Amino acid sequence: MFARILFASLAARRLRVLLALLAVSLGVAVATALATLSLQVGDDLAKTLRAAGPNFVVQPAGAVWPLDLGGAEFQPARAGTSLPASAVASLRRSFWKHALLAAAPELTAAATIEGRPVTLLGTWFEHRVAGEDGAWVTGLRVLRPTWTLAGSWPREGADELALGRDLAARLDLRPGRSVEVAIDGRARRFLVTGVITAGGRDDARAWAPLEAVQALGGRAGQADRIWVSALVRPGPAGPEPDPQRDPAGYERFMCTPFPANVARDLAEQVEGAEVLPLAEVVAGEGRVVGRLNLLLLMLALAALAAATLGLVSTTTATVIERSAEIGLLRSLGATSRQLGTLLMGETALVSLAGGALGWLLGSLAAAAVRGQTFGSGGALEPLLLPLSLGLALGVAFLGTLGPLRMALRLDPATVLRG
Repeated sequence: MFARILFASLAARRLRVLLALLAVSLGVAVATALATLSLQVGDDLAKTLRAAGPNFVVQPAGAVWPLDLGGAEFQPARAGTSLPASAVASLRRSFWKHALLAAAPELTAAATIEGRPVTLLGTWFEHRVAGEDGAWVTGLRVLRPTWTLAGSWPREGADELALGRDLAARLDLRPGRSVEVAIDGRARRFLVTGVITAGGRDDARAWAPLEAVQALGGRAGQADRIWVSALVRPGPAGPEPDPQRDPAGYERFMCTPFPANVARDLAEQVEGAEVLPLAEVVAGEGRVVGRLNLLLLMLALAALAAATLGLVSTTTATVIERSAEIGLLRSLGATSRQLGTLLMGETALVSLAGGALGWLLGSLAAAAVRGQTFGSGGALEPLLLPLSLGLALGVAFLGTLGPLRMALRLDPATVLRG
């Protein structure tokens, strides 16, 4: 009997039902789209921010590193310690191997080019690293995507050279020239293949294949440091959970890619090495992602508030239109609880339908926005469907509460008298 009255009431008010459905659907659709973007775009944005360059450095324990984020300048490690260049492959065996985007070893040498002193860096440009999951192509080319190159990158294993813009201007060199490069009296001729615009101190340096610099400097198989670019989350606001008092919280903490966790695990893969997060870079990325999530939350709350106000308006108009019907039901013995159940049931049914429709529309909108912004689509998020339905029921409750109180205050005798 109750269900028949409920559905008959909805069928008799198609226009009002459609308006209520539209209000809930749009509010939930916006909230769902923003929630989907918050879940998916965080990693996309982090990858985009990673174009700024590496956010970790692996170096021998005890190495001296005067920090300068405008172009970090390293000094040789104490007592001539160094890292094996093969340590990059070891990093790919860490727990966070899927968070590693790029890595490149680097060997610094005080060299001369045509008799002029320069800082020469040996590194990988496009190197294939064998691993359990297949070959990993990494090097300076993917590690520093914002650097611009006039010419071409030096080839792996070749006697080729790339010069920073300022260094090329100082030496009056350009791609295609052959120059003599010397380290500690050992000299070889290199072909200049490109001029790099990097910014800061890097514009005054030269880069060559790692093997060539190792051979010329008499440091076969060695590297001074390894630059690493990895996807991480901003560091936690609170301290690390106590593993004895909160083992579940401690496990969640350790399985989250916080910079300290990633650095600790990477350091365990290379004997005698320490891994340092570039704190300002990581913190800056964390602030950007955090502010984006806060903005998305505020927009979602605004959309839900607008949906609630729209539903309040529609439900209030419905109560006014149905005042005679409500008075008749009260005069026939309907209790306040029965009347409230009827009005809440009508709104809940409409809101659930609007929540399901809003989830679908929001998911499709999020996929479209993500595809246009980051060049990648996104699958529907089924886990957000219960959230969307819950939000719809919340909007239904808040949007019906005021009109319901007004309906319960109606005097049947006054209403029926006209």
